[in-house]
Amino acid sequence: MRLVVTVKRLLVVTLSLFLCTGCNSSEQSSNKQDSEIETFTSDVTQSTTGNTSTTVDTSVTDDTTNNIQIIDLNLPENSSYLEYYKKFTYGNEHTLSDGRKIVEDTNLYLEDLSGNKTAILEVPEEETEKYVVFGEMIDDNRFSYYISYHESIDGSGVYNLENGEDFRIDVCEDHSGYIPEKAVDNYLYFSKGFISSFRGIGKLNLDTYEFTELDCSALLDNDNYYSWSTDFSSDGTKAAVYGTVSEASETNGLNEYQVAIYSLTDEEVVKTYQIFSEHDYVNHQLVYHNDDEVYLYLSQYGDDPQNHLYIIDVTK
Repeated sequence: MRLVVTVKRLLVVTLSLFLCTGCNSSEQSSNKQDSEIETFTSDVTQSTTGNTSTTVDTSVTDDTTNNIQIIDLNLPENSSYLEYYKKFTYGNEHTLSDGRKIVEDTNLYLEDLSGNKTAILEVPEEETEKYVVFGEMIDDNRFSYYISYHESIDGSGVYNLENGEDFRIDVCEDHSGYIPEKAVDNYLYFSKGFISSFRGIGKLNLDTYEFTELDCSALLDNDNYYSWSTDFSSDGTKAAVYGTVSEASETNGLNEYQVAIYSLTDEEVVKTYQIFSEHDYVNHQLVYHNDDEVYLYLSQYGDDPQNHLYIIDVTK
């Protein structure tokens, strides 16, 4: 499915929005030190590549033969792993190469070297629950952004500081929106979702501003619930997606979680990694740490708080 993104100028007061056509409306959403690896007598990990499936009990198997390591983040000696966890903050200032700053303060402002601020992306004053979030600098003049609204998105795009052009992608008819995730070469990749539900992946050609939604039917058309937690490889060829397969299994009494590796070039799932755990994880984050490893941070709250990092070797 292709979608052509329209161009707007900063001087236009009214935001001209358009709807995504054909949006999918499916309802989805390891050289280690011994002290670093936590084992659980009830935890099992499984990886699947093509038609081959291997199950490994991490409590009895040496992790040099396992493609998933489990790190207990509650232990002080493992705190260094938290530096890769992306904690969301707002009200940030982003310094440009020429010393000017982009400032988050509900709207996005451009602050010159004298400290004067000019609004460059605004939300209506009466819509108090919306705010504009800076994404990343794409080049010397362009940056990505999205508009946060409640627990979802109310549009995203690319803004050009040089000429004031705003390339906007609006929400879809099913209210799902796009978050810009990573710019690689001449493409900007987006994750698509609604509240916590994953609904797809899109890419924007940064030369032509043609937007394409990728075929994610292999992820959407099954019984798994994939969460809106997606990260992309540095070369822009793969994406990692996290999901819940099932709650306590009748077979082993464990909860089942999954990380799927999706090929952005072939538009298909190339690998899946299953995690079985006694823990009821409710918070998560995926980080494509490097081309060989994906970090999955999982947390359980309540009377027995647990914070674990699963390091997945995606080369196996």
